[in-house]
Amino acid sequence: MIHAMTTRSRRLLVAAGAAAALALTGCAADPEGAASGSEDDGGTIRVAYLATGSSLPIFVAAEKYADEVGINVELVEVTSGNESITGVATAQYDAGFAGIGSAAYNAFDEGLPVRYVAPMHSGYIEDYFIISSKLAGSSEEAAKLAEDMSQLEGETFAANAPGVVTEALLGFALERGGLSMDEVALEHIPFPDQVPALANGGIAGGILSEPFPTQAEQNGSAYRPWETPTDEPPMPFTGIIYNTDWAEQNQQLAEDFMRAYAMAAEDLAENGWDSEEMLALVEEYTGADPKIVAASRQHHILADLSVDLDVLLRYQEFFMKQGSLNYDQIIPEEEIWDFTWRDAALKK
Repeated sequence: MIHAMTTRSRRLLVAAGAAAALALTGCAADPEGAASGSEDDGGTIRVAYLATGSSLPIFVAAEKYADEVGINVELVEVTSGNESITGVATAQYDAGFAGIGSAAYNAFDEGLPVRYVAPMHSGYIEDYFIISSKLAGSSEEAAKLAEDMSQLEGETFAANAPGVVTEALLGFALERGGLSMDEVALEHIPFPDQVPALANGGIAGGILSEPFPTQAEQNGSAYRPWETPTDEPPMPFTGIIYNTDWAEQNQQLAEDFMRAYAMAAEDLAENGWDSEEMLALVEEYTGADPKIVAASRQHHILADLSVDLDVLLRYQEFFMKQGSLNYDQIIPEEEIWDFTWRDAALKK
């Protein structure tokens, strides 16, 4: 379905499921050797996105700043980060997003033309980790319990999927409370289904992405033990990825998109993710109720698009320990993240 923007030449192409049948282990470059978004495309970049609030930097870049840098952005909705990675790797899309997880690491190890080029959204474990109200009847009780969670050894905790950044966050949260992943039972449960499981004590705790932890606290299903930090930078959770074959053949377009994206990052960092303008964009692209989004703890992005490579390395080490990676030697994060286009854009 093509949705024409009323005041812009960009198009919103909704093609959910277009790449779902492709497996990362078997995807290859275009057999004709052509990257998508070639010079003949007239300055159009095809970008895969997920209809969640964490994709807001992409929406802002397309809606507010693409015209300013003189490019067209064609947004393509996909249903998962894996679909985005597959589509970018096979040149269906020029760019997209990916959670920092095993799928992207394995794609790099397989030699596919995919690299992270900038962070997308960041956050804090404190905003995601939550404990069942059957164990703690308030945030204060949850905070007390989280000081030493060794008594919860053998209990069941949940993340939404294996090999994804939220699973790593669960591991880090448990470690903070004196537990390891090996000492608990792990279930993979979608975010919406975790809320009733927390309410009835089916799981002791889990990692929830907004708006679900806020909803769980509001209805008394579970409570977060920690407040959002104010004195430390957020951790990167997702990133922008490029098809590097396309980017190398279309250096200016790749750089111009990153310029628009850097403007979006600065806008969000300075003015917040919950302004009336930003809430309207989230509603347009995701259908989320602005009141619910505004009541939630907000996502983050750094204006300079910096990422802490030590944090990224910690993720990779976690996934390796969990057996989610198809290789057994740590890959330097500098090889997985290519800041060429970010750095060029920031200079301008």
